[in-house]
Amino acid sequence: MMKRYYFTAIASLAAICLASSAMAQRAMTIPASLHPGDSVAIISPASRPDSADVEAACKAIEGWGFVPVKGRYATAAHGTFAGTIEQRLSDLRWAFESPGIKAIICGRGGYGCVQLLCELPDGYFARYPKWLAGYSDISALHAALTTQGVMSIHSHMCAPIGRNGGTDSLSLMLRSILEGRYPRYEVPPHRFNHCGTASGILVGGNLAVLNDIAGSRYDISRIDGAILFLEDVNESLEALNRALYRLKCAGVLSRLRGIILGRFTNARLNLEFDSPESMMAEILSGCNIPVCFNFPVGHVEENVPLIEGAPVTLAITPSGTTLSYHIR
Repeated sequence: MMKRYYFTAIASLAAICLASSAMAQRAMTIPASLHPGDSVAIISPASRPDSADVEAACKAIEGWGFVPVKGRYATAAHGTFAGTIEQRLSDLRWAFESPGIKAIICGRGGYGCVQLLCELPDGYFARYPKWLAGYSDISALHAALTTQGVMSIHSHMCAPIGRNGGTDSLSLMLRSILEGRYPRYEVPPHRFNHCGTASGILVGGNLAVLNDIAGSRYDISRIDGAILFLEDVNESLEALNRALYRLKCAGVLSRLRGIILGRFTNARLNLEFDSPESMMAEILSGCNIPVCFNFPVGHVEENVPLIEGAPVTLAITPSGTTLSYHIR
């Protein structure tokens, strides 16, 4: 079955959407949509990207009609990081606090975002609501934005954007979201799926990263009534098992309205299961909520952009899964 992605034009892009979560009783802010000539910052808050990938992404962003502006330390090097903590923090603050910057795309993931979060005051991102795009280690920043009431975009970053000049379908989806058009996804069925329909605020990202910030002020697992999506790469089944059981023992799974499991790439099979999906299916067998397996999100070529903090409806039937946004 072919995967189909639909976009809906949104009339009011500065609207406020009410989040369906006990923690986020505040309204979720939709960052302003972009227009031709708007500036987009490229920063690297974690690991260092390849400078050629950053340059190619800048050309692609120009092709979208925006003005790419590289952070001073976007391709800096300090060990494996894109600069020291102070340098990366400087770029992040510049990007969020500069009125002329309308959106932010991260150079790459890797590791390092949590080092910056420790240096920021409470409520920082709520003061400067802008679209932030990225995934992997950027999940820590998404968690901070979501817990402070600002939507953001879990999506691929400079290397994939620049690879095809920003004209591939996923890059164009990201561009459409930045411009105020939001997707509706349809994906094929999976044998482990739990059928059902649920609505809630979409939260999630990289399981290992989210597990590492559990218990902090950025812990999205405290949000009740959410639809949680997860993905990971290069983790053992034991590590994935441990992280999911933390969610179960903490009562997180019982508070969710739905679960979306993305791709768990290059998982090391060190338990008795033959795949991450079969292991997760066992843990989630008692969950009486919709659960989607093998959604196209994660460290894979087809990493569709997801809007974190947005109200969505997840509908799972024997014929497939749909994910729809309700952003007004």
